[in-house]
Amino acid sequence: MGIENEKKRKSIKTFAYLGLIFVVVVWGTVPLFTNNLLKSYSASMYNGTIGLIAATALLIIFAPKLKNLHKGYFLLAVPTGFFNTIASLLQKIGLKYTTPTQYAFLENLSCVLVPILLFIFIKKKPNIITILASVLCLVGSFILSGMNFSNNTISFGVGEVLCALAGLCYGVNIAATGAFAKKMSAGLYVMIQMWVQAIISFVIALSLHNIKIGGEPIEIIKYSWEAKHIFSVLALALGSSTLCWLIRTNVMKYIDATAVAVIMPCSAVVTAILAVLFGKDTLTLNFVLGASIAFLAAVLSGVAGALDTKKKQKTQSIEESQ
Repeated sequence: MGIENEKKRKSIKTFAYLGLIFVVVVWGTVPLFTNNLLKSYSASMYNGTIGLIAATALLIIFAPKLKNLHKGYFLLAVPTGFFNTIASLLQKIGLKYTTPTQYAFLENLSCVLVPILLFIFIKKKPNIITILASVLCLVGSFILSGMNFSNNTISFGVGEVLCALAGLCYGVNIAATGAFAKKMSAGLYVMIQMWVQAIISFVIALSLHNIKIGGEPIEIIKYSWEAKHIFSVLALALGSSTLCWLIRTNVMKYIDATAVAVIMPCSAVVTAILAVLFGKDTLTLNFVLGASIAFLAAVLSGVAGALDTKKKQKTQSIEESQ
């Protein structure tokens, strides 16, 4: 019986990692599409539309489970949805001033913040390998993003700063989800987050449009009704937001949040490769070195997760024998 349970656990974890890899690949393609769509949409309107479509789809799909909603969902999903929304908006605005490669990697600065927050939230102490993986993830992010080191200072552009702040906000979302949402329905949890994203984004869109500096709105409401743009937004909302967020939330029930935060930067490797292939970026030594370090960090994170699981199983076995 114990052997069967062990096989079942390993099988579930394998599928969880495969699901995470799927999300990494899909999210790796998103910056390239987003970069083009933001020429036709203002960042807040784009973000709100994505959230509204995803929230509506999830409401329809998980309508039979609405009776299971309780205040615990709202107490967690509303604040995590808020951080997710702010991160997404900062990303979209930052993408206008940086490259898709830098955008993708800087959003993953969460790899350093997540272990710290997990310790604060649930007193989970990171092991040496986890710490090393997080540091390598950060180093890889800086190298691949092409940060300029001159006169003993680091040169950041406004795009890099906004994307880095987005990464930190995503870190709060990942850590809180990993710590407190394991027993919640992923569909209901993500649905609330998407409604929060839609509402906040549209409120910000209206606010920025009506707040004027020098007679000009901070952000003009810009929206495209062209069929190709509507189709692209719909596909991104249902694929990248609805499906991928469901998968990521579900896999975090079986994979440690720190491992998720460290593995996700591999999506930036996908972005960088596609950006080079489509002429959006150039192949540089920074890209090769940064991507290699990020991949090593992801491998180490997987090793750390395996060792952590083995330690838990050994502890459980000792407790059962007593």
